[in-house]
Amino acid sequence: MKNNSQTRNKSKYLTNIGFRFLLLCILLTSHLPKISAEDGFMLLQSTDVTLNLTNVSLETLFKTLEKKSNYVFFFKEDVLQKNEKVTVKAQNESVVSILNRILPPKQLTYTVKGRQVIIVRLPQKEEKKAEVPVEIKEYTVKGTVVDARGQPLPGVNITVQGTTNGVTTDLSGGFTLRIRDGKRVLLVASYIGFSTRKVWVSGETNSLKIMLEESSASLNEVVVVGYGTQKKLNLTGAVTTASGEILENRPIANIAQGLQGMVPNLNITFNSGQPNEAAKINIRGNTSLNGGNALILVDGVEISDLSLINPQDVESVSVLKDASAAAVYGARAAFGVMLVTTKKGNRNQKTRVTYNNNLSWSSPARLPEMPRSDVWARMWNKAYEYDTPGGYYFNEKFMEKLDAHIADPEHNPAILVDTEGIQNPNYSPSNPGWAYVGNTDWLSEFYQKSAFMQQHNVSLSGGTERNNYYASIGFKDQSGIFRYGNDSYKRFNLAFNFDTKLTSWLDVSFATRMSNIKNDEPYMDNGGSSSQTWYYEVYRMFPTLSIFLPNGDFAGMYLNSGNYNVIGKMALAGRNKKETWDQWYIGRFDLHPLKGLSIKGDYSWNRYSTVQKFHRKEIKQTFPEGGPEWIVETPNYVKNYNSNNIYHAINVWAEYKTSFNDVHNISVMGGYNQEEKTYANTSYTMTDLYDNELPISDLAINYKENAEGADIWRVQGAFFRLNYDYRSKYLLEVNGRYDGSSKYAKDDRWAFFPSASIGWRISEEKFFEPLSKVVDNLKLRASVGALGNQITNGYHDYMSILSGKVLTNYMMDGKMVNALNIPSLPSVVTWEKVVTKDLGLDWSLFNNRLMGTFDFYVRDTKDMVRSVTLPAVLGTSGGKENIADMRTTGWELELTWKDRIKNVLGSPMDYSLTVGLSDYQAEITKYDNPNGSLASGMYYEGQKLGEIWGYVTDGYIMDDFEAAKMNYVQKYISSKWYPGDIRYKDLNGDGMIDQGNRTLANPGDQKVIGNSTPRYRFNLQGGIGWRGFDIRAIFEGVGKRDMWTSSDIFWGFSRGIYNSCVTQYHIDNIWTYENPTAYYPRLNANGNKRSKQIQTKYLQNAAYIRLKDITLSYTLPKSWLTKMKMEQVRIYVSGMNLWEKTGLPPFMTPDIVDQITDNSLSSENSGKEYAFMRSYSFGINITF
Repeated sequence: MKNNSQTRNKSKYLTNIGFRFLLLCILLTSHLPKISAEDGFMLLQSTDVTLNLTNVSLETLFKTLEKKSNYVFFFKEDVLQKNEKVTVKAQNESVVSILNRILPPKQLTYTVKGRQVIIVRLPQKEEKKAEVPVEIKEYTVKGTVVDARGQPLPGVNITVQGTTNGVTTDLSGGFTLRIRDGKRVLLVASYIGFSTRKVWVSGETNSLKIMLEESSASLNEVVVVGYGTQKKLNLTGAVTTASGEILENRPIANIAQGLQGMVPNLNITFNSGQPNEAAKINIRGNTSLNGGNALILVDGVEISDLSLINPQDVESVSVLKDASAAAVYGARAAFGVMLVTTKKGNRNQKTRVTYNNNLSWSSPARLPEMPRSDVWARMWNKAYEYDTPGGYYFNEKFMEKLDAHIADPEHNPAILVDTEGIQNPNYSPSNPGWAYVGNTDWLSEFYQKSAFMQQHNVSLSGGTERNNYYASIGFKDQSGIFRYGNDSYKRFNLAFNFDTKLTSWLDVSFATRMSNIKNDEPYMDNGGSSSQTWYYEVYRMFPTLSIFLPNGDFAGMYLNSGNYNVIGKMALAGRNKKETWDQWYIGRFDLHPLKGLSIKGDYSWNRYSTVQKFHRKEIKQTFPEGGPEWIVETPNYVKNYNSNNIYHAINVWAEYKTSFNDVHNISVMGGYNQEEKTYANTSYTMTDLYDNELPISDLAINYKENAEGADIWRVQGAFFRLNYDYRSKYLLEVNGRYDGSSKYAKDDRWAFFPSASIGWRISEEKFFEPLSKVVDNLKLRASVGALGNQITNGYHDYMSILSGKVLTNYMMDGKMVNALNIPSLPSVVTWEKVVTKDLGLDWSLFNNRLMGTFDFYVRDTKDMVRSVTLPAVLGTSGGKENIADMRTTGWELELTWKDRIKNVLGSPMDYSLTVGLSDYQAEITKYDNPNGSLASGMYYEGQKLGEIWGYVTDGYIMDDFEAAKMNYVQKYISSKWYPGDIRYKDLNGDGMIDQGNRTLANPGDQKVIGNSTPRYRFNLQGGIGWRGFDIRAIFEGVGKRDMWTSSDIFWGFSRGIYNSCVTQYHIDNIWTYENPTAYYPRLNANGNKRSKQIQTKYLQNAAYIRLKDITLSYTLPKSWLTKMKMEQVRIYVSGMNLWEKTGLPPFMTPDIVDQITDNSLSSENSGKEYAFMRSYSFGINITF
């Protein structure tokens, strides 16, 4: 800014008064944040600007730099030469770099004090030297590289741009680099996870300081997209990225657990807390009535289960949400893509060894209080009396013995030899049995206090000028929570990536990864799975039953369901063991024969195999002397199951990039993809083992059954992408894919799916300059595109398939014969078409401290495959056709604030806060249901997916008179009603309560009372870093969701004494004459279906908020580690799922709601799941 007589009193620049006035100006600008000279220089160095100035004065240059930074420029009027012009072209270049380039030729230099940049002339002696140049053959540059906190960064690559001359920083972040030709050079500092920094040097330097910022704060961040990468600022599709750092230092079983709640509208759910539970991954809500999940690619290759990948090997995750971003993946990417990129080594990096471990202890979350056995028994007796006056289940003798044990357990045993009919009226002196009059909290006995998990990972990475490599080994051992017959999960991972530059125009790489998973769990007769049955059984256990007999054997193994010893069965009935192998081999090449042209290709081969063995053992029950002898779980048997999947994939594509006049940037990419997968499985079962303990098929007497299956599919596709941008201001992207699938008939096999997106960086417009000091980037995006969704049942739906039936009831020639079912009509199906429209806005403000993105989208799933309804006289069912449409509408918002407090007790403190919020709803827009039927399995136009139809509750029936009235009014539900039963509202005013004819025109007294769609999913992430300490917390939840459940665990006294799951919560909240305002309807010994109709009173509020993760870590100072030859040591403690707030009962978790499907709104399994866990962990990371 130039000083003159008219502006002298207001000028910020130096006048001829001299240097004293400079001090006064500094005082006048003291409202600016106070920072040290060193910090000021580092911040100036990290401030990037874009300039396009032609033939302007230095004063104009300084004014422009002032507008684009938070710095004030000072200079004396006589420092600048009049009429001296400069031309400055810079694209995201640091202010320091620009000044170092422009000022020396003008015999000027500068100093930085806080936020003031002072321009001065070079000393006269420098001017004389410049007149007689002395050739410098060589000079040395010494310096240090630090991060934004001032911590030294070891392993940073420092190179001279355009040469191979370079070094790597040492453990203290220091480096020494010789410049051999004595010229002015541009140094490039690069490091994974940080923005690359460029600095000009022109002579001997001993104290150069380079600060690198984390790349997440930079618009120049490179984002992985389909078949390539793009700068974040140039993206026009809806893409969200997450760093692999969010997966580190947490007691997570797999990648999906670490990503849960971290990315808006990336909806990850688990149906239980079982160690081997697979994740359900959905992007942006409802997809198709036939299902449709996100496509998951690891280093460009599809994978079905993220638990196969070691989280410590992950570098980054990109989520492609709209059709424009996912278009090049075609057939299976209709509902979004998750791209997982694994870690690789860096070239010119010394070998780096990293070890990290995690030790965690987990315990069940939200377990209910179980009732004392005498309270439980009396409530059941009361229930029997309510049903039949004078009725009971437990006789007086039993209750006397039970009360005696409760009052004095030391002198009144829990198990008696029953010769009086105490437990069973058939017991007598000649037929004795056991009487169980104890008090067992089966839930407490079922679970351990905590389950232990350990993880260990070692990685090796590095590179030379031509090669780079990364190798890792990971091991995880997770114990289950069962106290008896415990379950376990073990995973071993191996990964290796190697890249080499064979020539200046050819790079090749090879990657392999392998995982081996072993599951071992108690056997259960529902096919060997313990995920539901065990938990249901333990809730049904009689608390009067003891675990052990006096001799130490398990008690009650012979009793009825709901009364037998589930813990004994877990311990003795056998095992279900499963081992999985997953092997990948991937070869790649990158050919770049011409400037701007690259030709790439890869071939992937995968084998995924499973070996599973179910072993059921016979169990003998001990009885009192003279009693019967029992053998349960008979016959014993062994079942072997084997499966094998082979997958091949070939990708070849070429990309050409060029620029015209430095303003027109064009990129064209085209390629070919082919994939094939074959599947085969076999199983066989042998019974009556010679030895109960040896599950060997050759040691079995009888053959029971065998089965086998096979499948194969192929897809092919050709794809292209065109990108154009003008000055990184106006952006265009066009994608297309021509896809073919073997799952469709020949004439319906191929389809073309195009997409297009545009972007406008409003912040680059001249009219936006007044806001440029506040708004760093503002970009508007829009996209539209179509993708195909290949939905079939695994067989070829277009073919009619005959199925056999053995031993029909038909006799021919005196023999039963086999028969073939009449097949359904052939299906006429082709691709479901998914059309997505997206409008988005990205912004960053206040020097990238506040960053955000918002997207609104509409996704139409057209031509959904549904069964065709045909007249019954046809004699067979109809086939399937593309006859239904659905629309999903939603939005997502993410805001991030990152900043630094310069001085907290003498050190800077970094902090960040991220808020994510998303919502969606789906509606049926076309369906073949002309009568508007509300029957199960039917949909209707205008239906919101997740709708819950039910009655409106009108209180309880209060007395016998009202009950008699309801016998008529509510007779279509039940013919007999009692006080304490539910009364329903008569919505249509016809004096009767019914469902009408279950159509939209006549729904009777039912209406839409809720919706199970999760609304307003949110996440909140916060972090603070100070003096090596870091604390991070993650909250996630759902703002609105309804749930209806008919689960026995919810209803308590629901299906009789053998099938009900009664907790203290149920006993405290059940209707009795003494408690007429209770939550649950009246006691009933045989189940109360009449009061369990879907209704408003028992509609559950499934909204919740949860503290997903909190981690406290400490990174040891570099000075402590130098002598130990270590780069970094970090120790941490962490907790997962430590707290939640929900409206659900104490025995249900919010996660179980996600088991409910769109058209099956009643979850029978709610509460039967493997308990969800709270975890506490400790870990350490060491880098050498």
